[in-house]
Amino acid sequence: METPTEVLLYFDQIAGEAKRARLLAISPHGYYEVNLQTAAGPRRALLPIAKTFVLSTELEETPGLSVEVER
Repeated sequence: METPTEVLLYFDQIAGEAKRARLLAISPHGYYEVNLQTAAGPRRALLPIAKTFVLSTELEETPGLSVEVER
């Protein structure tokens, strides 16, 4: 996943549905750097990779399957 990118986050500290965020960086020290969208505006957060599920909001492009039948 390239950064920065818009993502949905699920993590232990906030229960319930996914939170909108912008993934800014993936640290080799074990955390995601994100801007969380809150009612008061975006807030910078560092979330542990081990306890955070990141889902891209953009669909991955999959190459079309081309099946050729030899006759």
